[in-house]
Amino acid sequence: MKKIVLIGGGHTHLETIYRLGESSSVQDHKLVLISSESHTSYSGMAPGLIAGHYAYDDCHIDLKKLCEKYNYKFIQQSVLKILSTEQKIYTETDTYQYDLASINTGSIPNTDSATGIREWAIPVKPITNLATNIETYLTQVGYSPKNSTHKISIVGGGAASIEILLALQYQANTRGYNNLQYCLITAANDILETHSLSVRRRFHRVLHQRDITTHYNASVTEVNEDCVKTESKNVIPSDFTIWATGAAPALWPKLSGLPTTKDGYIKTDKFLQVKNINNLFATGDVASIEGLAYPKSGVYAVKQARVLQTNISNMLRSVPLQSYIPQKSSLALISTGDKNAVASKNIVCASGHWVWKWKDHIDRKFINRFR
Repeated sequence: MKKIVLIGGGHTHLETIYRLGESSSVQDHKLVLISSESHTSYSGMAPGLIAGHYAYDDCHIDLKKLCEKYNYKFIQQSVLKILSTEQKIYTETDTYQYDLASINTGSIPNTDSATGIREWAIPVKPITNLATNIETYLTQVGYSPKNSTHKISIVGGGAASIEILLALQYQANTRGYNNLQYCLITAANDILETHSLSVRRRFHRVLHQRDITTHYNASVTEVNEDCVKTESKNVIPSDFTIWATGAAPALWPKLSGLPTTKDGYIKTDKFLQVKNINNLFATGDVASIEGLAYPKSGVYAVKQARVLQTNISNMLRSVPLQSYIPQKSSLALISTGDKNAVASKNIVCASGHWVWKWKDHIDRKFINRFR
């Protein structure tokens, strides 16, 4: 009997657990999931959680129950180190042996690019922490004098930052708070740079209609309790700052001696195997496939699960592995705070309530697979 250990409850491992559980390929083997969290959030529903369209249970997956469904063991601990030469995984309290392992722990917020981020900014991940901080802030706004003004900013110009800001504004408006001012701060020349011009124009209009100020070419150098400072010496008032400038890798893979890229992501080959380590896989945002360029997003992480499940099964049967080939493009459904959304793929752009209903159906269908 082989011991298969999955490290992290990311999108790839969720789908892999489901696929392995529904097949017969690992029935004679022991599978273990180690995760620092007992519940994992589905990133696609995070804006809806903040806006109030979803409750916590709607967009979180109970990892223990998922493992119990397939008679897998769940361990809630944080992995601190992996020693591949000895096939050992170290947590804060225990050591675990493995025959075959996979890492899908995701990325962490990039909090080192400016001073004061850790003290005064709220990172977009983990989502539960972000939602809790937003709720606390809005509660404080509710108790403050009606004639006071509150200034909210989000740093980042991608889809996640725009969705979160619009969701927060929607939630505040729902509570009748009309004394908040909002701004988006990006170091880029434009928002949504990976999307088509028509999508960017659509969101320019949305931001303008919602009275959200946008600062372009504004590289943030410092975050304080009441303001954000940029490289051009601009001081932007902000008493609640959200940090959404992208991801950074966790430190423990590099400290474990695993092969990593210059920026710290685990190097893998086309089979999703860690370079030169045949019985260790890495997927999702924690990894970087040598020779391939693709976005670090949940869409691609989920697609990797089919290859990971196949290759775990193939390794157990000593048959050739399958290569992962990322799709050339992916559909993005970007919400606008209210129950409307914009569909974006290549040059295609569509919007409206029907797009949100479509997105809601896709998101609920995905998460219900793991109930």
